[in-house]
Amino acid sequence: MPTAIVNSGDQVLFVAPSSSDQTHLMNAKSSFQNQVGSEGAVAFEAMERVSEAPLQSGTYNSIHSNLVFPSVSSHTAQALSQYLKALKPGGQIYLSEPVVIGDLSNTSCPITRKESDIISMLKLAGFVDVTVESSAPVSDEALHEFFKAWGVAKRVDQAVSRLSGKFGTVTIVAKKPAYEVGKKFALNFKKTPAKAEDKKKVWTIAMSDDADAELEDEDLLLDEEDKVKPNKETLTRPDDCELTDGRRKACKNCTCGRADMMDEEDSTNVVTLDMMDEAEDDEIVEVDPTPKKVGGCGSCALGDAFRCSTCPYLGMPAFQEGERVTISSGMFASDDIDI
Repeated sequence: MPTAIVNSGDQVLFVAPSSSDQTHLMNAKSSFQNQVGSEGAVAFEAMERVSEAPLQSGTYNSIHSNLVFPSVSSHTAQALSQYLKALKPGGQIYLSEPVVIGDLSNTSCPITRKESDIISMLKLAGFVDVTVESSAPVSDEALHEFFKAWGVAKRVDQAVSRLSGKFGTVTIVAKKPAYEVGKKFALNFKKTPAKAEDKKKVWTIAMSDDADAELEDEDLLLDEEDKVKPNKETLTRPDDCELTDGRRKACKNCTCGRADMMDEEDSTNVVTLDMMDEAEDDEIVEVDPTPKKVGGCGSCALGDAFRCSTCPYLGMPAFQEGERVTISSGMFASDDIDI
């Protein structure tokens, strides 16, 4: 197990997989207890449940995680977050983890992390001063122990030969910042009154050493065209719409409003009235409600209560789109209908 600095009176948290050798765990706990003395304390937590463990905030001076050899466990982001919360400000964490140190393109391995991945996780969790204490490939004899921890029983020698020199362990030391994460501080935004002399300096123009230096004449920056006062003719937008059959035609992407004006004019001719039977007393008028243009509100067929103020069917009854509606011509005064 890597050497860790523990002082007398420290509160220490020791974390290891529950599958670790119990003799190694007891020896490690006894070693830490002897270093912290009677005034300190050593707590133990299983690595498998440390993410959900009720660790108290700002309790431990140091945390020692996964240091018992051999261990194939990996630290999760949740576990590192728990460690950061449980440490006192300025406290240290010592952790060990198996890593890949070579190319495994043709070899499968349960471990895929590299040393740089663990360093990044620690920094993202909020740790500072992340330092690699040791990093080295494990021996072939140690690889047999790792495969035993993984539960591999077949073709172990072949697997060891493939991972030889490409698999190792790394031990990293990191610190919690010297402040409690989430602690609030009051910021003083009170402004110091500026002196009168300082206010004058703000508007002082820095001149060159040449006493004859002059500022740029702003009038020289303008051309004669810039000085001409605009009039109504120059501000009026020219009517450049295409003239067809004596009538201006709206452009394809009209923005001046001519296209809307032409649509409104065309909408007045959508409804046509035809006499069905001149001999009958109650004359019948057929109305074709099928719109040539789609109204802006999209509710032309629903009736006046749903139509906009410029709807071409304003005053007409509700209808089904695509159907012809028959309306008694008696509804209209004879003078209002031009046959």
